[in-house]
Amino acid sequence: MPALRPAALRALLWLWLCGAGPAHALQCRGGQEPCVNEGTCVTYHNGTGYCRCPEGFLGEYCQHRDPCEKNRCQNGGTCVTQAMLGKATCRCAPGFTGEDCQYSTSHPCFVSRPCQNGGTCHMLSWDTYECTCQVGFTGKQCQWTDVCLSHPCENGSTCSSVANQFSCRCPAGITGQKCDADINECDIPGRCQHGGTCLNLPGSYRCQCPQGFTGQHCDSPYVPCAPSPCVNGGTCRQTGDFTSECHCLPGFEGSNCERNIDDCPNHKCQNGGVCVDGVNTYNCRCPPQWTGKCREEGIMFMLPQGA
Repeated sequence: MPALRPAALRALLWLWLCGAGPAHALQCRGGQEPCVNEGTCVTYHNGTGYCRCPEGFLGEYCQHRDPCEKNRCQNGGTCVTQAMLGKATCRCAPGFTGEDCQYSTSHPCFVSRPCQNGGTCHMLSWDTYECTCQVGFTGKQCQWTDVCLSHPCENGSTCSSVANQFSCRCPAGITGQKCDADINECDIPGRCQHGGTCLNLPGSYRCQCPQGFTGQHCDSPYVPCAPSPCVNGGTCRQTGDFTSECHCLPGFEGSNCERNIDDCPNHKCQNGGVCVDGVNTYNCRCPPQWTGKCREEGIMFMLPQGA
């Protein structure tokens, strides 16, 4: 019987330990080599066989890469192969732990358990860690209550929680510890110029300008038609020093030509047609077989059966 290499001995031992005895024994048959990855089928005197695997492979048919070929176990750990599954685990030396024996059991995550209030300790290196906190807690060690969960900041402000206290970052025009107070911009003298009236609004203000002035602070002379107040293609015409009027295109009305005239009140859609308003016109949505103003019957083509 040929001498067995260590890898093959390990594979054979695992075959027997996992129940692959003679009842499930491999058969070496000429022309039907069962071994893969250049494994060699070896027959015992009783007719059963096994696959002698080359270095780097194991398993009943040499189908697995040897996971211990490149020993990933650190700090003196021993790689233990599960030959039939093609997997491996690390048996760590005393004083070390982790999937690859990469952590010392003297690491703070194991010794001092720094993460409080149910936080999870993650080892970043030999002596550093990071805590993932449960909902409601914050801080490097999850030692503080996250007071922002009660939403103390108002008016769309941003809450920051530090050392069981909170601070609010307020939007423009808002102040107060909880951003609950409106800043009265009208308290600033001269906010609105040329005798304009300042109107305080939540978070902002507006200047109501006297005749002849415009702009955010009533700081610009008012010129009719510059810019034009007319919409929908209307034309602005100055009628006085501070007045103007809009001449609207057909189909629009209003002081600024802002309204589309409804052309449907006097529509002529017949035979159950529905009027759909347009611009200075309308269309009829007709029932089947009617067209136009729903007065003309549509032409229908009938195909003979079998055509």
